[in-house]
Amino acid sequence: MTVRIEDHAVSVELTGGTHVQALGRLHGETTRPGVVVLGGVSAGKHLLGDADRQGWWPGVADHDGALTPNRFALLGADFLGEEVSPFPTLADQARAIVALANAAGLDRFAVVGASYGGAIALELASAFPDRVTKLVLIAAAGRVHPMAQAWRSVQRGIVRAGVAAGDEARGVDLARRLAMTTYRTPEEFAERFRDPDPASREARGIGAWLAHHGETYAARTSAKRFLALSHSMDQVEIDFTCITAPAWLLGFDSDQLVPPCDVEWTASQLPGAALEFRPSLYGHDGFLKEVDAVNAFLARAFA
Repeated sequence: MTVRIEDHAVSVELTGGTHVQALGRLHGETTRPGVVVLGGVSAGKHLLGDADRQGWWPGVADHDGALTPNRFALLGADFLGEEVSPFPTLADQARAIVALANAAGLDRFAVVGASYGGAIALELASAFPDRVTKLVLIAAAGRVHPMAQAWRSVQRGIVRAGVAAGDEARGVDLARRLAMTTYRTPEEFAERFRDPDPASREARGIGAWLAHHGETYAARTSAKRFLALSHSMDQVEIDFTCITAPAWLLGFDSDQLVPPCDVEWTASQLPGAALEFRPSLYGHDGFLKEVDAVNAFLARAFA
């Protein structure tokens, strides 16, 4: 099925007068309700994908998912990164997204934010309450757990060591491998890698699985971008008093990175918020892996 796809590139003035370019992509017709869709640091403007690459949220933001361009005008965005010194704040990201929404012709819109994108969604709803009609958060919170900060601090140290050694790609690769262990759960790793089928890809071992994800990520992500976004994830400070949009939150009971206590706390700051938890083998990556549960949740949020 053919869907209207429209790319946008706009200049955005950030706090302090810095100008940067923001990139976004609209999927669908603007006569339909607008939804800004934001994911983790690996996400971007490619929601549905194209001939060159797969969309980042298959099964959810696609023709068969709850976020279908047949019902909504979906706006995805590439997060600001290394072009903002020392790192982009949530306010910077929110300004860029509003500028892209303006360019796409979306006056008011719902925001679906997962992981890092959920923190940005909260900032959008706080800074631009007249623009955001609905706030939907998945595996996201309005504060950062100290354990998550600790893990990211070690990851940044690995990247800086790679840069100092003249091999920044190796540093990003190893940091991403460590990050993958925080996105998933011990239970999943035990189930997949303890006694794998000799004919399966898991038979190559967890080291090979981590190497694949690390090398793939390092091939498309510079050390500067990794460090900028890592710092940005640690700087979450939301003014909840300005948020007026109705809110829905979904958390996963096994999430180590955004644990249930922080999702519950976030819901407590949003009067009347609907809060759900789902069990998952996949921890934080439940927002990517638990397609049926996420679609059911979104169907309720957009009923």
